[in-house]
Amino acid sequence: MFILVIFLLFSCEAKHYYQETKNVKNEWKNTKPETFIFDVKDKTPSSFNIKFVLRNNTSYEYSNLYLFTKFIDPKGNEMIDTLQYYIANPDGSWIGKGMTTKEMMLVYREKLPIKDSGRYQLKVWQGMRTKNLKGIEDISLIVDKAE
Repeated sequence: MFILVIFLLFSCEAKHYYQETKNVKNEWKNTKPETFIFDVKDKTPSSFNIKFVLRNNTSYEYSNLYLFTKFIDPKGNEMIDTLQYYIANPDGSWIGKGMTTKEMMLVYREKLPIKDSGRYQLKVWQGMRTKNLKGIEDISLIVDKAE
């Protein structure tokens, strides 16, 4: 019985295909991209859901966040995007969960087709009109196979 309980606990634990956090130390420079690198080993094409997890504190001065991204596949093909996310409501209340540090999931791509095995890169810059963006603690990338 004890072994069955241990097995169930570990088998229910959700593991992501890839997850990494970059600490921007509450001062994200607009000239420094955060680079995430992950390998796809599957030879058969599949689809992936790619998300950011953003953690900001209450010293963040804006209600939104612009991100510039560059997704690079193993063949060197690039997909460049400008993304806007709202992280506060019009009344100024934060959308994320948490007390002084807010955390929220930001969808980058859903069911992105990945045809080639190899190394993928996703570079992300803050795209706000300030050189040093205060109030952002860290940004994470989560990659999961789509169902």
